[in-house]
Amino acid sequence: MFTQYINSFWQAILSFFSPEKLILWWGKLITIVIILVVAKIVLSIINKIIEKSLTPLKKSKNYQKKISRAKTLIPLLQSVSRYVVYFIAIVMILKELGVDTTAVIASAGVVGLAIGFGAQSLVKDIISGAFLLFEGAISVGDSITVGEHSGAVEAVNLRNIHLRKFSGELRVIPNGDVGSFGNFNRGYMRAVVEVGVAYEQDAERGMKTLEEIANKWAEENKEIVLEPPVVQGILSLGSSEVTLRVAVKVKPMTHWGAERELRRRIKETFDQEGIEIPFPRQVVYLRKEGEGK
Repeated sequence: MFTQYINSFWQAILSFFSPEKLILWWGKLITIVIILVVAKIVLSIINKIIEKSLTPLKKSKNYQKKISRAKTLIPLLQSVSRYVVYFIAIVMILKELGVDTTAVIASAGVVGLAIGFGAQSLVKDIISGAFLLFEGAISVGDSITVGEHSGAVEAVNLRNIHLRKFSGELRVIPNGDVGSFGNFNRGYMRAVVEVGVAYEQDAERGMKTLEEIANKWAEENKEIVLEPPVVQGILSLGSSEVTLRVAVKVKPMTHWGAERELRRRIKETFDQEGIEIPFPRQVVYLRKEGEGK
């Protein structure tokens, strides 16, 4: 009995490695290699077409906005193309190996439907990501605030956003959680600086000095200033200071540097002009015992 099994096994091996079988398997192997090479070439062509069609000309209108959108869409479309091309290649390889691809595709559809019902948060992230990309609300390179996190957008995917914080920390935020956000790269920003002066100081003099400082800075930085500076007057009356405010409309992503430079110049000029920037203080009245009765 054992000898019969050994003979059957040996006959199967000889049949598998027969010249006819070897020629058949070599043909299948060559076909599989050709499929993979063609898939690689097709993917390379598609990637170049995507990059060429989405990359704007340097002299085109709104170049910065277009290049930011291109940096967002190109990696995403190339990734989708890679999945599609390799999926088709795998189906062709399975068909070459004699696997019923119709059943495989049908099974994939059923599995995908089951995953869709079981992973509603995933579907929510993908739908939200599609709307973000379609509307162009967020692009790679934008500086945004989502909840308590602020930073530069490094990638916008269908499922999540990669946000690089100033500390270097990379936050991966699901698109479904991006219900409300702030974008510092849209249209313009305002550099807003508030400064307090002592009650003993002349508020009008303080506002005039602020205006001179802001106008001089704006004259030196015409390339980022969109509108002349505005001293908005007395903002509030605090416990120990009168708060003044100056605002300048500037290009996106330049307001932080503008605010820092304006504060430096205000401190330097106020010191030179003798305009006091007060610190919190209290006035204490001393009364002798029995006084005021």
